Amino acid sequence: MSAQSIQPHDSTPLLATVSSIMDFPAPGVASPGDYASLMQQLDRLCPLQQFAMLGLANAGLHWVYAHQLADDFKQQLGREEPRLTEQLTQLDEQQGWCVQPVEHGEVQWLLARSTPEHLPTLRLLLECLAKRLHETQTGAQLAGQASPLMQRDPHWQQKIEKISRIMRLAHSLPQHALFSQLEAVLRQMLAVRDMLLVRLDSQRLDPLYPTQLSYDDNAIRALCHSTNSVERQEAGLHWYSLPLRQQQQYFAHLLISTVQPLETDDRLFLDFLRHQLTLLLELKRVRQQLDEINSEESINQRLQQMRQTNLRLQKQLKQHQELERRLQFNALHDPLTQLPNRALLMNHLHHAMTRYRRYQNFGFTLIFIDVDHFKQVNDALGHGAGDQLLQELSKRLQGCIRQNDMVARLGGDEFVIYLDNSQQEEDVSPVLNRLVSRVSHPFRLQGNELAITVSLGVASVSEQTADISELLHQADLAMYQAKRNGRSRIVSYSEDCTGHAGSPEELLTKALREGKIVPYFQPVIRLEDSCLTGLEVMARWITEEGELKDAFDFIPLAEQCGLIQELDRHILRRTCQQLKLWLPVSGPSRFKIAINLSGKHLACREQIMLLVSIIEEERVLPSYFIFEFNERELSRQSIDSLTSLHELRAKGIQISLDDFGTGFSSLNALFHFPVDYIKVDDSFTHRMLNSPKDLALIRAMRDICHDLDFTLVVEGIENQQQLQKLIELGCAMGQGRHISPPLPGADITPLLGQAGTA
Repeated sequence: MSAQSIQPHDSTPLLATVSSIMDFPAPGVASPGDYASLMQQLDRLCPLQQFAMLGLANAGLHWVYAHQLADDFKQQLGREEPRLTEQLTQLDEQQGWCVQPVEHGEVQWLLARSTPEHLPTLRLLLECLAKRLHETQTGAQLAGQASPLMQRDPHWQQKIEKISRIMRLAHSLPQHALFSQLEAVLRQMLAVRDMLLVRLDSQRLDPLYPTQLSYDDNAIRALCHSTNSVERQEAGLHWYSLPLRQQQQYFAHLLISTVQPLETDDRLFLDFLRHQLTLLLELKRVRQQLDEINSEESINQRLQQMRQTNLRLQKQLKQHQELERRLQFNALHDPLTQLPNRALLMNHLHHAMTRYRRYQNFGFTLIFIDVDHFKQVNDALGHGAGDQLLQELSKRLQGCIRQNDMVARLGGDEFVIYLDNSQQEEDVSPVLNRLVSRVSHPFRLQGNELAITVSLGVASVSEQTADISELLHQADLAMYQAKRNGRSRIVSYSEDCTGHAGSPEELLTKALREGKIVPYFQPVIRLEDSCLTGLEVMARWITEEGELKDAFDFIPLAEQCGLIQELDRHILRRTCQQLKLWLPVSGPSRFKIAINLSGKHLACREQIMLLVSIIEEERVLPSYFIFEFNERELSRQSIDSLTSLHELRAKGIQISLDDFGTGFSSLNALFHFPVDYIKVDDSFTHRMLNSPKDLALIRAMRDICHDLDFTLVVEGIENQQQLQKLIELGCAMGQGRHISPPLPGADITPLLGQAGTA
């Protein structure tokens, strides 16, 4: 039914119903009588067959309120994302279903069903109710105690209560009076001298508070950055400038000045204040929209817009569903070979170990596979050929196993085969023979024939096996023994593998102690003008034979044997020392140094402080550094890690989410963690020219970063075609071997003159 089919005499009860909806309380405090009244008001205009308010909690789907919904229908919806969203969006409008999303809070969807001819009116009423719920839920968030630091500093309770009292006055005070009250409190709490609210555009500076500025417009503009906070000392004052965003778009800047610099906790308090102020401005915007809806002349126009809005939302939901499905697959599969990754393998092995301990007659075996001299393939033919080799090898390995077996890629050129119900030699030998036979045939790579060999380590579960990690480690040790025996060998695990004087753990420990693990640096450029913006640190191992090992050859080993945090600290210190050598010759150039860190550092505050202390001991500015954390590791951390990340940012260290798109919680991580940079995993870059889906994902990541105010960095640029496509897409920054391979510190010095100036 079109908007015009609503007759004029319907407007009065419609406005009365809208007015009633605007008084509906927050779901957490609404009484049964409130819900009954709401149903009665809705039913007056749209005979309701079903109605529900739904949300997602830790335990899954949460029915906040349900009216005349059958239990079997509830079960069909499923309990978790993305299945729930998919089912909701597929409900048939022809049968009278209407779905409305809700932002910020316990209720996330409204679901209702009426007769098809009443759908336009039902859509409008649900949109009004969604805005009312958004308002009440956002209001509850404003009144909440949002800072984890309150548990450490009792003064935070008082500070936040003062701010909350002011925020609660937002509806009764004019805007200028509200900001004046806020300034008075900040003067008392932080000894603030000036508080300014300004809006910037390309043409002019618009003061919001105070309306007349005592400072030059150009001076204020120089303090403002559209995406990043700015701290600067000017004319004896310490200025702090924080951008505010509304509806994911730049809205204004909050600036304060103090005579003395703020302590770390007070800087964190400013972040909290920015969050509260943004919510307040968003809440005022929602109220303005509700006032507009209440005007009679706007109702017909709103009805006309509803169908277009719903269609647009459905299209966006489907796009997000596709992205989420791909992210879920990538969380458990290697993006290059599509094989199960370490996470899926470990989950499978835990189930196998549980079954073995219960029944004892379902043993299994692991085969650890490593390609001999794989680095030489990359060096001679390029990473494209290396990737092609790994893809072809993965297909051959899959052709060697049985139905219940599994092939997984751990990373680099390392694969693991799980052999189900195979513990004896007669069960394992046929598979090993097939592996050796199929790998022995030459590979055709980019028109070249290449023969390779592999080293195989075999370990079978036994009653003495403590856990899965131990069994995987045994297969790994057996594989290293095969390499020591001359490569292209099969070695079954025995105590001789651990008793060797040159075990992998011992060699790595010795290399770390003797300083053989060194930082290399890969340039990161701004794609539009090829200007150097930063460097990514990549660890390299100089072996006793003079070979330079890539990080993926030993980082998994460092994680496995508990050396990863010590290795990270060693690389950070060496990087600081290199930075001090660069600074005298870099002139006015400013660049960032991104260093990959294990998520284990976030387990406790003491580990993070050890990293900060290295920077302080070496006397370099923390603002030069970006700490990169793998998004899969980051998503596993506790709430304490969130506090640690905020403390790092308060000290001037920025945060990067590495390997974005390969983890299960990618989108959630963007909203839960304080992040400045998003690094697209190189697997997407390698496939984008031949894969419309991967190209669409990069385009979606570009849009997400633009909307959420992150900087996008694309990894793995290996040819001009990829570079040109990324420039056409409008991606901000990139790195890869086509731009520059990782270089030793001395080779970076001539490039620093190409960096941007402060």
